Amino acid sequence: MAVTVILSGLASVSFVSQLPHLRLNNAARDLVSDLRWARQLALAERQTVSVVLDPETDRYRIERQSRPGIPIGWVRDLQDRHQGFGEIDLVSSSGGMVISFQPNGITTNLTTITLRNSRDEQRQMTVAITGRVKIK
Repeated sequence: MAVTVILSGLASVSFVSQLPHLRLNNAARDLVSDLRWARQLALAERQTVSVVLDPETDRYRIERQSRPGIPIGWVRDLQDRHQGFGEIDLVSSSGGMVISFQPNGITTNLTTITLRNSRDEQRQMTVAITGRVKIK
């Protein structure tokens, strides 16, 4: 019984130490998924759909060009643990803070988005001019 308690204690310490890494990966996957969804929405609705990044608040939202400022669905908060993230910083976006997908699925410029966790680990996502989104 004592061995089981010791082993479970070590496992929980190991898991807790991995949380910042896991949260960063989760945030990167969710951002890529949201970017891809925004592109699909632009194609389906035949109108420009944008992902608006806000590095000051570590948030982003998706909106239609026809209704700027009104998010479609949710606003992702990378600092919010209730959303599955927590302590994730939206560091930079090389192509600007608004990534717009045109009705044909393309964007106006190549963009690299960088996220960082509390351990200074980083993940980068790229949005190609063709609209393809991937994690580097």
